[in-house]
Amino acid sequence: MSRLGEFRGDGARRWTLVGLGALLGLALAWLHWLGLLVGGVLVSLPTADPKRGVLAGLGFGALALLVFAGLLALRGALVPAVEMGRITALTAAIPLVAGAVGGLARALV
Repeated sequence: MSRLGEFRGDGARRWTLVGLGALLGLALAWLHWLGLLVGGVLVSLPTADPKRGVLAGLGFGALALLVFAGLLALRGALVPAVEMGRITALTAAIPLVAGAVGGLARALV
C-alpha cells in the first residue's frame, strides 16, 4: 500500500490533508490564479475515489469564491462587483472550473 493509500484509509488524517491542501491552495491562489488549480489537486489527492476528488476540487473552488466575495464585502466592493454582469459570471466560473479540473488529478493517482 502506498503512503497516500494509508492516508486515504484513515478518516482523521484524510480530513487533515484536505484542510491543509485547502489552506495551501488558498495561499497560492492569493499569489497567482494557478493556485486555484493546484488547490483542486491538493484537496483531491487524499479522497477515496476520482468522483469524490472532482467534488472536492469543486468544493475548493466554491471556498475560494466565498473567500473572494468576503474580501470584496469587507472592502465595500461586493455590490459594484456583482453589478458588472458578464464579468461577474466569469469571476464566479473560473474558481469553480479550475478547482474541478484540478480535482481530476485524483483520477491519475
